[in-house]
Amino acid sequence: MKINKWFILAGGSATRWEGYLGHKNKCYIEIDGEPLVDRTIRLLEQNGIHNYDVVLEGYGSKREAFEGIARKAQEPFGILLGDCYYTEAIIKDAVERDETEWKHYYNCLPNQWTGCTWEEGYIHLVPNWEWWLEKMSEFNRKCDSGEIHFGADYQIDRYLRGYSPDEYRGATLDEHDIYWNDETDDFDYPSDYDKFIERHEKNKSGIRDDRLSVIITNYNNNKLLRIVLENLSRQKADYPETEIIVVNDGSDERIDWVLGYGAQNIEKPNGGVSSARNVGLMAAHGRYVAFVDADDDVEPYYLHKLYGIMREGYDYAVFPFYAVSENAIGRARDELIGNYAVWAWCFNWDIIKNERFDENLNVAEDVDWLRRVIKEGMKRFKSADAIYRYNWNANPNSLSKRFNRGDLKWKKSDKRE
Repeated sequence: MKINKWFILAGGSATRWEGYLGHKNKCYIEIDGEPLVDRTIRLLEQNGIHNYDVVLEGYGSKREAFEGIARKAQEPFGILLGDCYYTEAIIKDAVERDETEWKHYYNCLPNQWTGCTWEEGYIHLVPNWEWWLEKMSEFNRKCDSGEIHFGADYQIDRYLRGYSPDEYRGATLDEHDIYWNDETDDFDYPSDYDKFIERHEKNKSGIRDDRLSVIITNYNNNKLLRIVLENLSRQKADYPETEIIVVNDGSDERIDWVLGYGAQNIEKPNGGVSSARNVGLMAAHGRYVAFVDADDDVEPYYLHKLYGIMREGYDYAVFPFYAVSENAIGRARDELIGNYAVWAWCFNWDIIKNERFDENLNVAEDVDWLRRVIKEGMKRFKSADAIYRYNWNANPNSLSKRFNRGDLKWKKSDKRE
């Protein structure tokens, strides 16, 4: 269900700030001439939310407030922080999400957009308020009795997940997490604010780094993943600015070893290729974006070709590809936009922006996404040279092959027989 009732926690004492910038409570720090809490209210109202409470007092701590607002709400609710800088995109996403279980926005890696450290979470969505109330009451009773100690090393979201104070969560997403990585941030310490302001003007202008972000999605293809990473890491010696992002989509094993290839690793519960690509897009910082599947490979001149083309100012580039099992070059199926598989393309971020893959599709998610991204009049480069090797026989149980056998419906929600 969508959340219509919201609470903004704005009663913190912000004692660590000690009056930094003349504000004891950082909810009232101004960015672009607007206090943080006023910005949050404005963004909620712009997205059609007028049922909200700003919690300024009445609770001795955040954990007490989390229980108290559940008692007050008596209906599904969302929690925002009054001292957090939220982007337009993340508020829109939170308001429009249709969820049935508790969800928690979480950046499991240092926030490169702002320079601040990763956060436990910026937003809570609580569709089942009775469950939340029961868990919060239980948590507070244990804190008050001394059974557990609530502090910087043991936050509420870890308790809700069943972690003990001795268990370490690490940089991992689970089924309750919504991964988001943009300029949204909570300034925990004054130094966080300084780091944010240092980058804010650049981010506000939409300036992205002049580099290619290669997003690789993996599900139990570790052996083949090593092959493509070895290939890309060799090429990265000539293009060290390249950002390689591996999204491990609920594989049987963690793949922290990808760090040895100069790649970033994001662990998440299995959600399918669309979900994995969306997480990769959230993590990407490059002006150019390309997709690779872990069971495929690329040509040894892959990076050289993409940088050479995209730095000429193209909106996107389309390539034929090698079908490895046939040792032949696949041909474009449409003269306007070329091959429909996104791994045969490269994109300028300016045409992607907030477009994401439909996570409800089992197949043809590429087609759906491309039709929303590609517009008439864009500057296109259509190459005659293949730079991608599609391993046709690598995964006989892939979604596309299962669909072609009749084992899957087009949409996950499709109930037709």
